[in-house]
Amino acid sequence: MIIKIKEHFSNLSPLNILVYIFLIGLIYGGFTLFMKYQAYLEYMSTTQAIAVKVRPVTLGKAENTYRALSTIKSNKSIEINSKVNGIIDGIHFIEGTFINKNKKLYSIISSDKIGITEIYAPFDGLVGLSSLSVGENVSKGMFLTSLDDSSVMKLNLNLPEKLLPFLSSEINFRASSDKLIDKIFAGKIEFIDTRIDKNTRTIKAYALIDNENLVLKPGLLMKVDLILEEFDDAILIPEEALLSIDGKHYVYITSDESAKIKPIEIGIRDTGEIQVTSGLSKDDVIIYMGQEKLKDNSLITVVE
Repeated sequence: MIIKIKEHFSNLSPLNILVYIFLIGLIYGGFTLFMKYQAYLEYMSTTQAIAVKVRPVTLGKAENTYRALSTIKSNKSIEINSKVNGIIDGIHFIEGTFINKNKKLYSIISSDKIGITEIYAPFDGLVGLSSLSVGENVSKGMFLTSLDDSSVMKLNLNLPEKLLPFLSSEINFRASSDKLIDKIFAGKIEFIDTRIDKNTRTIKAYALIDNENLVLKPGLLMKVDLILEEFDDAILIPEEALLSIDGKHYVYITSDESAKIKPIEIGIRDTGEIQVTSGLSKDDVIIYMGQEKLKDNSLITVVE
């Protein structure tokens, strides 16, 4: 093989030899330039500082919440119906006012039996509009008015069965309505059913809200946040600081004037903040902007 190459070159003209030398020089020069460029890029990546934004990790409360909707109702509510056939003889309340238990509501001249039949309030509450006026005929079972004790309101909930692992202990809640700005009502879930509905795959529950000032009205749509888990003094980072690769999570922290990548484990995500359960300490300062340009040990410059 070598002999054939020697014979090939020995048969070349001086011009062809010069062309070969020129081509070899181009290839060598290009390769050398490429290697220098790669070395330059590596040098720049380790010597040129990358602008980043940083902030210390924060310690705060991490909450795992579930949002539900509920149409609120009075804890005590009843429809007042006629017990007899007859004629309305008297209406003894003012519509829309608060009345006490055992207040007389209606007098009815009964056609079923001789005499007057009277209807009384079974508990304290707000009485509604009367569906009939004095002198009108009434039938047995006919709706007359409503009575609501709104001092305590009930939030009925239908919770998905996936929440079952969290429903074994007392659960706190916060409730609010778009119609009542800046009003937050808090308490504990009063009752959780012992069965899962086989048709809806939900669990019935309810909460009670003290309505001392009567600002809540029956039928109001409420947003209810159930607090399934809560951790005090949790390490929290902004969501934009998190890097996720192949199901694993990382953040960059500052170390002197360089960036150090740290594998972490995360817990609850809530309102732009992420709980870090391992991998960071309370004294760490994390990089939350510019980290997509970083590698481990990259030089950084912090900007405001």
